[in-house]
Amino acid sequence: MDSRARHKIPTTEVGVERALALGLDVSHPILSKATRYLVGLLEGPLADFPDPPEKNDRWATGARLFTAAALALVQPDRPILDDVWNLWLSIAQRTFAAGRYDAGAEIQAHRELTGATVRGSCLVLSGRHQLALLSSRPDDLPRDLEKALLDWVWHKEGGIGYLGVRLFSPDGYLDTCRLDCWLASLELLSGFPGWREQAEDAIRWLWDRRTPEGLWDFGPQTSVRLSETWRKGLARQFDWTTRVLALLRNYYTG
Repeated sequence: MDSRARHKIPTTEVGVERALALGLDVSHPILSKATRYLVGLLEGPLADFPDPPEKNDRWATGARLFTAAALALVQPDRPILDDVWNLWLSIAQRTFAAGRYDAGAEIQAHRELTGATVRGSCLVLSGRHQLALLSSRPDDLPRDLEKALLDWVWHKEGGIGYLGVRLFSPDGYLDTCRLDCWLASLELLSGFPGWREQAEDAIRWLWDRRTPEGLWDFGPQTSVRLSETWRKGLARQFDWTTRVLALLRNYYTG
């Protein structure tokens, strides 16, 4: 984010996510420009990163993670991502070496690999950026590691970092911003092939919320609006329905 400017799309990350949600091809000029910019950030010094640096030992690792996760949404096989992806794979492997999440092992992994203090921070493996990055190359992620990671995140009370809602039961979320975060969490995890093993009840819950007209509508609070405005006609229902149908297609055809 450039805090000195006021843009309708506040960050590059939000812009990339919106472009993809709207169905733009990765070769579209908007995404091509965003890709060049993100590659430049990964290639250049941290001083080029637009957000002001935080005064802690996590900033360098976090800045590269956020940039890599955004780039991976568009071009996950880009060679410049290899080092960052392999770093987070190594952290995940050490953290789940015993077949389950081990906070102590995660802290030790960062002590040895990044030098960052991790407890309670944005670097904990349940963060949205770590999960987006790891899911971008699903064929390279060991299945036993993926299963352990997904099981932990799915049953974690706080769910995915930055989204902050439990995944195993959306009851009580209807017509609140938390429902949007819940759906966004499912969208993120659907990048992992093994997500279907956890998501059966969630998919059934979505089917049960379909309107008599065959649409979905979870209210006005959302971070993703595909239409320019919800003031006319069925635009809100169409936007929610598009998101749900895209998720269902992933579930049934993946």
